[in-house]
Amino acid sequence: MRITKTSIILAGIVLIGAAAPVWAQTHPLGDSLGKFDKDGDGKVSLAEWSADRAGLFKKVDANTDGAITLDEAIAYYIKAAPADDPKTQKRIDSVMTADANADGKVTRDELVAVAATDFKTRDADGDGFITVADKR
Repeated sequence: MRITKTSIILAGIVLIGAAAPVWAQTHPLGDSLGKFDKDGDGKVSLAEWSADRAGLFKKVDANTDGAITLDEAIAYYIKAAPADDPKTQKRIDSVMTADANADGKVTRDELVAVAATDFKTRDADGDGFITVADKR
């Protein structure tokens, strides 16, 4: 059997693909919180948490006018899961409840501000990071 450069590359891709789900499952924070740990230090900082919300804002603000409407939030989350999935409504609500001035639009600043409040709630020991200790 002749090993070619292509077969080595394909084998590498398969191995990397297989390893990705294992990493997510073995992260100390689990896969739901571990995805926020961008620097891989085993904890989530406020900066990491807020950056995720800012990134989400860019994705949901489909017309890039600087505000998320209910229609944009629905359209974005319906792509991820069916409308009758309870998580879909919860995700839409989590964005739209950030509308601090009740004008029907969520700005980036409003979404990030809610993220900061949520972060403080999750950081049970108040050390400035979400860690395994905070999950207890």
